[in-house]
Amino acid sequence: MKSILLIFSLILIVSCAEQKDNENYTFDSESYSENDTHSKKGNPQKTKLYKIKSTQFNMLFGAMPIPSNWEVIDDKKENILFKSSNGVKVYGERGARYFYSNNPEMNYYSKQNGTEIKAPKELKSVINEDIRPFLEANGLKYLGQFPLNQLAQKDEQFDKALFKSMPEQKSHECIATEWEDDKGNKSLGIIRYFKNYYTTMGSMDWGYTLNAIEAPKALYEQAKNDYITALLQLQINPNWLQKNNQYYANQARQSNAQHQQRMAAIRAQGQAAVNAGNTYSSILDSNHESWKRRNGMVDAGHSNTINSGIWERNTMQDQSGNQYQVEGHYDQVWKGTNDNYIGTNNTNWNPNIDNSTNGIDWEQLEHSDDNYY
Repeated sequence: MKSILLIFSLILIVSCAEQKDNENYTFDSESYSENDTHSKKGNPQKTKLYKIKSTQFNMLFGAMPIPSNWEVIDDKKENILFKSSNGVKVYGERGARYFYSNNPEMNYYSKQNGTEIKAPKELKSVINEDIRPFLEANGLKYLGQFPLNQLAQKDEQFDKALFKSMPEQKSHECIATEWEDDKGNKSLGIIRYFKNYYTTMGSMDWGYTLNAIEAPKALYEQAKNDYITALLQLQINPNWLQKNNQYYANQARQSNAQHQQRMAAIRAQGQAAVNAGNTYSSILDSNHESWKRRNGMVDAGHSNTINSGIWERNTMQDQSGNQYQVEGHYDQVWKGTNDNYIGTNNTNWNPNIDNSTNGIDWEQLEHSDDNYY
């Protein structure tokens, strides 16, 4: 029988390839006896502290208490993070993130940069339409679900503490689902859902993180309570938070300064331009970075990947032979009568027939022969 997280991973392989970009975190342990938690029966449960190190900044990210009999396995093949001698397994988390906009150009640009485009679903629909049918088809019996509002609030508080490079409206939800396999083992699958609106751009990103634990039936209730407690008691290192926010604030300032330099260079040539590519790139930098750092297990840091290799110039000309320096490599560039231009790789799009841009006349520019390659 496949584990619940292996099956979850199959869902994500089909739908999203985010994991390859995640920052790696390393774990070590420090036992302590003064922090004892108690089960429902009142039996003391000794715990030990697991420290999580951020490899991006080479410092402690945070720490959380787990039962003393949970040992770090970090089994990449089976995705097991912790395991106990009595059969409890805690799986490494997995995540899916999607982008969606009513602007087809923005969706196209996002997809070209490796982002999955998918219309938003509410958490209830994700569970009933995606997760539950898939798990049941793989032999797991659905037992029920319950909200984890405290964990959703913790995710929201952490997210609000992170630096944001643009305004956003973000919300979090968390549902725990329970399952049983044909051997009587029980599993807890936690879906930590978010959706994020970029109000000034008419776009959004949304997705979820999956956490799971599996245990023999007799041990399940205690293991479930221990795991939820560990997630709720995760403490973030304030020095990491300060370092992280300073880093991304500097990244945003540098990106803005580079943008202003590019626009100044264009204006110096007599062209007041609106570079659609710049807008889309800024949105992608912001929403992807926010996703990567949503719950602290993953980091952003690939905004440079998005920006590298994009901001180069091409010489374009209109039907009268006038030449323009245009930033970015586009299949088509349209110049408006207001001296603005729009670059696009969608050969089927025409701003003259698009309701959002047809208020003025647009002329398609051609690549200058001596500069196009």
